Amino acid sequence: MSSAERGKEVITIDSSDDDEDEVPTASRSSQKKRARKSPVSEGSAKKQNQEVITLLDDSSDDNCDNPVPKMDRKRRARPCIEDEIMEIESSVGQEEVRKPAARKRIAPITLKNYKNEYDAPSDVIPFLLFETTSAKSSSISQQKRNYFQTLREAIGLDVPNRQIQWLVISNFLIDFRYIYEKIPDIVQIPRVVVFYGSFFAGYDNIQYRQIQELIMNNWKAAAELRGNTVDFVRLVPSDPPKSKTNPLPQKISYGCHHTKMFLTGFDDEVTGGGGRQSMIRVVVHTANLGCSDVEQQTNAFYAQNFPLKKKKMQQRAAVVNPYKVSAKSGGGGSTSVAAPKSTCSFENDLADYLESYGYSKRQSWCAPTLGGGSTDIREARLKRFGQSMDTQSSTAYPSQQQVAKTYDTSQILTAQELSLADLIRQYDYSSAYAVLIPSVPGYHRGMTINKYGYLKLRKEIIDAFPSSQTLGKRGENKPPIVCQISSLGSLHEKWLRKFCSAIDYTSTHNTNPLDENCMSTKPLKSLVKIVWPTVDEIRKSVEGFAGGGSVPGRVKNLEKPFLKPLYHRWTKRHDNVSNDPFRTARHIPHIKTIVQPASSGGDDRSIDWLLLSSHNLSKAAWGTVQNNHKSGGKECFIAHWELGVFVAGSTLLEICGMTKPVRILPIGYGGAKNNSRISLCEADEDGNDDGKNSDFINVHVPFPYNVHTPDAYDGNDDYWTTELASSS
Repeated sequence: MSSAERGKEVITIDSSDDDEDEVPTASRSSQKKRARKSPVSEGSAKKQNQEVITLLDDSSDDNCDNPVPKMDRKRRARPCIEDEIMEIESSVGQEEVRKPAARKRIAPITLKNYKNEYDAPSDVIPFLLFETTSAKSSSISQQKRNYFQTLREAIGLDVPNRQIQWLVISNFLIDFRYIYEKIPDIVQIPRVVVFYGSFFAGYDNIQYRQIQELIMNNWKAAAELRGNTVDFVRLVPSDPPKSKTNPLPQKISYGCHHTKMFLTGFDDEVTGGGGRQSMIRVVVHTANLGCSDVEQQTNAFYAQNFPLKKKKMQQRAAVVNPYKVSAKSGGGGSTSVAAPKSTCSFENDLADYLESYGYSKRQSWCAPTLGGGSTDIREARLKRFGQSMDTQSSTAYPSQQQVAKTYDTSQILTAQELSLADLIRQYDYSSAYAVLIPSVPGYHRGMTINKYGYLKLRKEIIDAFPSSQTLGKRGENKPPIVCQISSLGSLHEKWLRKFCSAIDYTSTHNTNPLDENCMSTKPLKSLVKIVWPTVDEIRKSVEGFAGGGSVPGRVKNLEKPFLKPLYHRWTKRHDNVSNDPFRTARHIPHIKTIVQPASSGGDDRSIDWLLLSSHNLSKAAWGTVQNNHKSGGKECFIAHWELGVFVAGSTLLEICGMTKPVRILPIGYGGAKNNSRISLCEADEDGNDDGKNSDFINVHVPFPYNVHTPDAYDGNDDYWTTELASSS
């Protein structure tokens, strides 16, 4: 296989044992093309200078998002690429950067104004939804709009008096043109690192890649004019090992970087005039970074802020937090002077995951004037405006001496040079109410076999639900796990049965994933429901069939007999307001969730745990246990980089006050009694202010689909496949 052929493998993400056809080369002469269904024909689109969206027949991705490279559907193409290149190049010298105005929101309840001791903080929410066009309409209430956030809000921008010090972007597909337009002030961030897999139109689309690379060069040049830096790191596991794009010790055929994450480092003002404090915002989400994915499709994100570690950590009262690392197990991780001792497994999981990227560059992560960056570039720029480093405006970053005089420097990130993993270890994650579930490409065995993939998820489920809780009536008549995904790999019934047995807490204590034949013997229909959109749901979406490429599924993967009884619709069969509380029915589901409902009937509408993740339903993403022929032991093979968050009542217990058990309730679809009264976290779902009549603290989650009773396919429903676009 030529290098050109290997370059296409990043878009195909199925392991070699998933029985996938080899991806064809990027040559246009060797590929059969078909046009996506669109409001205008190809001929009329050319006359209107509009881009024509196409699907590549043989390059559909089984396990990943957007196997079909797609351009921004809202954008009008230019008559020729030279005009666009000239415009991009001419924008490098522009000094004025205007950021979009922040929209007004209803102020959320803060930690200081709870209604009573039984209320949990309003920022305790497993995930929010990216704001779509429907979320902006007048048909949705202002309260429900607060469950949506824009891309800028998700990252943590546009907060008054906040200074962004550094930003890490990690994604599968990125349209840098979209990022540069939506976040033009990104060039003002001192340190930016971007990890990505490919571009929306594919890495082998020469013209599109040329535009994207020019935008990247423009971004880098504009940042350097301000004394800032930006690094672009492409990750392709199918490239040669230990190369520039593959830091792994081996080549992973059909592997890809599929994680979607933001890490934002910033300084905020401390309430009460206590100076400033350095924080990190961890955002794990499900959207590729393009206009249609972020603004037209249903996607969600988990976000939580964490403070800088104090130099002398104060002793805290002993609390039961199953996500903290016990003294017996140790913290692990780096023991260098730059990396303080680990305090919890959230930190270890995040730092270890980032170390797998092989990005070892050591640098200061503060503004250049705080002492680690290049001040001569910034000083030269300031002199152009008649300023100097000593007399710069109040909006510029303060000097290190000014910071030392004004603020408690123990709360401010220092300017010492750190690796990315060491930087992550500077922050205190003890308040995390979610558990990270990473996947890293490779063959994991021994002590690391439970660190990644579905074995990691199983480990956290066992910790959250001890075996004593699964005995008796609690495990009886348990409803199936709900697996809602945007891509389906080439599965075998045995693997799916082992996967479901491992993550169902009523069965995982009695099964062993390392034992080839140890799994639940129940019918698959009683183990899992797969939420997958129908052809009609894709057709009626705001993007129509043109958006169907974001839900890749091949006929040969979907038509397997053991899967057909498991399929359930994305939307309720009868379209009305009560069946679509967040107006997500007409937005293609690119979100990925796994949920274990608490009961199959009665008044219990809660869920036991949920996962929001970049993982789709495939062996390449979750891993498969196999024999290691050299050692004779077991190993878990994974082909993708993935990242998700696991949330259960036990992980929410400490942040919700430790006063009562925590119950997770989906909002809408019968998940809360009063759909007009929306609350993120409340003590009494009936609306009592004192909360003393409730036995639980209820955490409400804005699920964009019906978790408890999704409609099963009937004779009128056909599962969506990308092949159907050609005949539509």
